[in-house]
Amino acid sequence: MKTPWIITLFFLLSTSLAHAQQDSNLIQVDTFESKIDVQQLPNGVSFKPILRPLVQVPGGRAPYYKYLWDFGDGHFSTQAEPVHQYAKPGEYEVSLYAVNNYDDGPKPKRPTRKIKNTAPPSALASIHANGFEQNFFASNGIFQIFKLSDAKPGEDIALLIGVQTAGKKGKIYLLSNEKAAGLDGFKYAHQTAYYHENMDTLVATNNLQGLWANVKQSTFTKTGSPDYGIKEVSTFQNQQQAISYFKDLYGAYNSLTSYEIEPAQGDQQFSLVNLDVTADMLVDTNAIVTITGVFIPEDGLANVHQVDIPVVKSHDPNKMSIRPARMNYRFQKKRKTMTYKVQFQNDGEGDAKNVRLEMRIPDEIVKNTFKLKALYPQCDSCETNDSRGCYRYYLKDDGTLVFHFKDIALPGTAAKDITDMDSTKGFILFEVETQKKLKNKSFNAYTNIYFDNNPPIKTNTATTRFLRTLSPFVTLGASHTFGTPQENNLRHKFKTGYQIGIGIAPTAPYRKPYWQVELYTSYFKRESESPRREEKGEHSYLVDGKQDYFTYNAIREEEKRDYITIQVPIQLRYNFNALFSMGAGASIRKDFNTKSSGQTTYYFQRDAASGIVDLTYTDPKELSSTNSKIKINPFLDLNVGSVNLGPALGLRFAYDKAQQWNGGIYGIFRF
Repeated sequence: MKTPWIITLFFLLSTSLAHAQQDSNLIQVDTFESKIDVQQLPNGVSFKPILRPLVQVPGGRAPYYKYLWDFGDGHFSTQAEPVHQYAKPGEYEVSLYAVNNYDDGPKPKRPTRKIKNTAPPSALASIHANGFEQNFFASNGIFQIFKLSDAKPGEDIALLIGVQTAGKKGKIYLLSNEKAAGLDGFKYAHQTAYYHENMDTLVATNNLQGLWANVKQSTFTKTGSPDYGIKEVSTFQNQQQAISYFKDLYGAYNSLTSYEIEPAQGDQQFSLVNLDVTADMLVDTNAIVTITGVFIPEDGLANVHQVDIPVVKSHDPNKMSIRPARMNYRFQKKRKTMTYKVQFQNDGEGDAKNVRLEMRIPDEIVKNTFKLKALYPQCDSCETNDSRGCYRYYLKDDGTLVFHFKDIALPGTAAKDITDMDSTKGFILFEVETQKKLKNKSFNAYTNIYFDNNPPIKTNTATTRFLRTLSPFVTLGASHTFGTPQENNLRHKFKTGYQIGIGIAPTAPYRKPYWQVELYTSYFKRESESPRREEKGEHSYLVDGKQDYFTYNAIREEEKRDYITIQVPIQLRYNFNALFSMGAGASIRKDFNTKSSGQTTYYFQRDAASGIVDLTYTDPKELSSTNSKIKINPFLDLNVGSVNLGPALGLRFAYDKAQQWNGGIYGIFRF
C-alpha cells in the first residue's frame, strides 16, 4: 500500500521546525582613558570625572551619566562632582562607578586614583558627608540596599548595602538568583572591606535555623527606583513561625552570601558589593528580578530589604518590566498574579505637568483585575476631593489601559538646578491576573508614554514566556490487526492485544512541532494455519500399545504463539488546537515469543464395509521460539481530548511487515 500522505505530513512537520536564535552579547569596549581630577580645598577634597563623551542616539533623548563615588574610606556619593571631607589624613584609593543612560556608546571604564589627604583630622567628617548618605535609610531607618543601575548582561552591577548598627552585632545575608527566574544571572565579584567585612560565599542554609529561631520580629521593606513605600512588620509568636518565615524566604533563591557586622567599626556602615551580570540574562531583558538583603542583629529584631532590579539591554529609564518573566505551564491551574512596572523619566528643561501611560496589555490578562501597588510621584487618586496632583486610570474601548498623572511637577534632567537624577524619574507598580486557562505561548505588553503634549515614547516590549518543561504521561490501550497476513504457507490471525506504556514530551507547545518519545510493552496472541495441501507419506501411530502406520495424502498445520512486545515510538507531533493533535513517526520494536504450541493434521483414507472412509489424525508439534529481529514500524497517531495536561483519547495506525496494517485505541494522561 502506498502512503504518500503520511510521508507528506511528516515532511511538512519536519520542515516547519523553528530554531530559536540566541541574542548575541557583543560587548563594546571603552577605549577612552577615564580619569579622576582631584583638587585639595580648605573644606575637603574636590573630585571631577573625566569620562568618554556621551553619544546621543540619532533622534533620541539627551544622554547623561549616573555616578557612584567610592571615596576609599567607607563613604560614598552620587553627585557628579562631589566634595568630600576625610576624617583623617592619609592615602586613599578613590573609585568612580558610572552608568551611561540614553547613550549609544560602551560602558565607561571604571577610573581609580590614589590620593593623599593632607588636611588635619576633622570632627565634621563624622557627620554625614552628603545628602546621599543622609537620606540613604529612607525605607526603614536601619537597613537598606541601593542599586546604581539596572542589570545589563555582560556588565556588572554595583550594590551599596547600608546598616545602622545602633551598637548591636549581627549578620547581613545577601540573597540573589531567584529560583523562579530559572537561571543564575548574578555572580559575586567583589566587596569593599572598610569595616573589615569578610564575605562568606559558602553559607549552608541548614545551619541557620538556630539563628532564625531567635528572631522575634522582622520588618520587610521594598524599593525599586525610587522607593516603593512598602513596609510590612511580622511578629513571631514562637520559634517555629520565625524558622518557617526565613526558610521560605531563603528557599526562593539559589545564591546566599553573608558577612558579620561589628558595631565597634562604626555606627553607620556602608559596603559596596559588585555582582557580574552573566550573558544568561539576555533571555529575560524585560524581567524584574529581586535581590534580598537580611540583617539579623543579636537582639532578634531583623530587617529584610528587597530591591527590584529590571534586566535591560540598554540603560533606558523609560521601560516596562514584568514579573515573573517566565512561568511553568504545568502549574497553571488557576489565575496567576503578574506584576508590571512602568518607569519613565522627564528629560526636558521644565517640569512635566501631565504624564500619561497608555499600556497595551495582552488578552491573556484580565484587565479589570488592575491593582496599584506603588507609584511615584506620590499623589492621591483624582476621585478624592483634592484633585490637584492626582492620578486616574481607565480602560479605552480598544483595551488599552491608561494611567494618567495629572497636574504633577516632575522635574527634567535638563533643568539647571537638578542635582539628583532620580528625582526626574517616576513609575507605577501594579498587579493584574491572567486568564485561568492559558495557551503555552508568550504574551507581550508595551507602553506609550506621553509627557504633556509631546509625541509618545514607546517602551520596550515586556514578554512573559513559559519555561521549556517536559510532561510525562502514561498510556493504556488495545490494538488489533486488520485482515489475515500471510507468511510463507501460514496465514496469521491476531487476537486483540493490550498495551501499557509511559512517555515524555514538551509541555503543551503552542503551534510548534515537537518530539515525543515513548516506551511501552504490549501482549498479543497469534493463531496461524496453513491451508490443506496435497502431500503423500506415511505416519506412525499406536494401536493397543502397538505401533502401526497409515498412509496420508494431505496435511494441514496450525500454530499458536503468545508475544510480549517492547516498543520505543518516536514521533513528531503538532497541536492544532486545545483538543486535537496529530503525529507521525516510527517505532523501534522487538517481539519476544513467550509461549508456543502447534499441531499437524493428517488426512488419509481407509476401506470399510460400505466403501472408502475419509479419516484425520492430529499430532502435536514442537515449536521453537521465534523472537523477531529489531524492526522499524512507521505509524500515524491522532489525539482527541486535552493536548496540554490531563486525559485524551488516542488512535494509532502502524505498519509492520509481519502484521501489516494494525490499529489501536488508547487512553493517555499527561501530567
